[in-house]
Amino acid sequence: MGKPAQLRKATNLFSDLNQWMLKVLLAPELPDRMLHAPRGKLFSGSDLAQAAEVSPMSASRFLRGMQEEGFIENSAGPLRLVRREELFRRWQSEAMRSSPELRMSYLVPAGGMRQLLKLAARLDACIGLFAAADLLKLGHVNGAIPHAYVRRLSPPLGKDWPGVVPSAPGEPPQVIIKQANAP
Repeated sequence: MGKPAQLRKATNLFSDLNQWMLKVLLAPELPDRMLHAPRGKLFSGSDLAQAAEVSPMSASRFLRGMQEEGFIENSAGPLRLVRREELFRRWQSEAMRSSPELRMSYLVPAGGMRQLLKLAARLDACIGLFAAADLLKLGHVNGAIPHAYVRRLSPPLGKDWPGVVPSAPGEPPQVIIKQANAP
């Protein structure tokens, strides 16, 4: 009898971190004005980890997922993306998947990370995207609107959202409360 089939955990090739590494792989082929990312020939996961300033394990997982999906050429030269049309189609499709969100402003307009942390604690929320990177001291972007991910996008027990109100039309939000796509 043959070996039993093994379940394989699905890889999200287009998580925020993986999108960053994908951009680092693409950067040498694009003009600086189109993509601000480290440039250079990358031959291994270690090279990618160093260039993208991510952990070697993150780079290794990303490259393994890309190889399993057939998007990285496995040769002796530098890492090279292949089947690009399919890769870009999937990337675009993933970026278009959206979840409901509320664009909010703080009741006491102070902003800042401390206020975001209080809001996340009150909502049992997870801080995401660039605000999460800032908290981890990995930020690559300044001035992005912070996101707080909640399980369900409905006010707790029929109350208003604690500490925030909907942003007025035409007013930029101070925080985006977004329903997570997955638990």
